[in-house]
Amino acid sequence: MLRKHSTDITVSANLMQIGLEVVRVYGSEKTGYSMNDDDLRRAVPDECLYKSMDELYFALVNLNVGPEGRA
Repeated sequence: MLRKHSTDITVSANLMQIGLEVVRVYGSEKTGYSMNDDDLRRAVPDECLYKSMDELYFALVNLNVGPEGRA
């Protein structure tokens, strides 16, 4: 499913802490989650968004666990 481009969409933000870093996460269970709020405003396929906060959390943790420069 593609989302239609609209500038009047309100996107909710949550904060997620990964180690010492705090990142903003946008979206909801209905829309999907992304670290980029434009992904929820533009025509982005559902497959490109995370389905849950847990899924996004584990993706971010895996990026931070690997050796520096090899994520």
